[in-house]
Amino acid sequence: MSSLKIGHWVALVCMAALVASCGSTRETAWDTTSDSTQLDDAAQVKVVALLEAASTAWANRGDKAQAKAAVDAWTEATELDPSDAEALTNLSHAIYYYADCFLRPDEDNPLLYKNTHEEGTKAAERALSAMSSAFADKMASGERIEDAISVLSARAVPALYWRSSNMGRWAILESFATLLSYKDEIRAIMEFCLDEDPLYWYQAPDRYFGIFYAKAPGFAGGDMNKSAAHFNVSIDAHPNYFGTRILMAEEWAVKQDNRPLFEELVQYVLNGDPNSVPGIIPENQCEQRKAKKLMADVDDIF
Repeated sequence: MSSLKIGHWVALVCMAALVASCGSTRETAWDTTSDSTQLDDAAQVKVVALLEAASTAWANRGDKAQAKAAVDAWTEATELDPSDAEALTNLSHAIYYYADCFLRPDEDNPLLYKNTHEEGTKAAERALSAMSSAFADKMASGERIEDAISVLSARAVPALYWRSSNMGRWAILESFATLLSYKDEIRAIMEFCLDEDPLYWYQAPDRYFGIFYAKAPGFAGGDMNKSAAHFNVSIDAHPNYFGTRILMAEEWAVKQDNRPLFEELVQYVLNGDPNSVPGIIPENQCEQRKAKKLMADVDDIF
């Protein structure tokens, strides 16, 4: 077993000791209040122009500058009009994509990557508050989100999903204890998503549970069989959504020390056609870049 692999397992044992302590907490969008703003005609025109600019840039998100332009335009639009739940959800999604595909490889600046995902988390929280005043009131009163989501509908699934995705990335970089401190919340939210809209974003709820059950240690609900089952549901439903295979390689195959499966999953992505699913060509191109690096590092990973 490589020194990297040994280090991985030693780290897991050491990190388990941190669970007894409190993980880092974060200031949520519910901790701050923003007054509703009545837009004048000029502001309304500006918001429309910004939303159009965001959509145009998003269509060209395979380019880093365009992905950032989409984030910036949606950010400015939602600062002007914080009641636009759809735009805030789009912002959270765009932030996740931008960080995952263009900031993740930047190992020289991990703080930027972490903080960007934190902004994505807050954007989704603002979206949820904007779409449901009942939910916003519950969160403002200090109710746990696991309980507050009962007032939401399937319409909230995109915002809930991108909040969990961004927050999960942030928590991993904070500490293992932080990640575990959010496990019950994340599990409840993703169960809601799985019940309300399991097909969202190419079977995203199953993909998320594939990560969840692989990432968590056994004492915190981890289950590699459940992880594999959820990953396989997502892969079977959308075999050419490359991100699921990359996540299964990183989270499941590595933890199981299964190099043949790791290489099979990664090689499928490398050999695949990124244009096979028109709606996610930039995402698939991003996953192919990850696959190339994973294959180059395979001897260090195993």
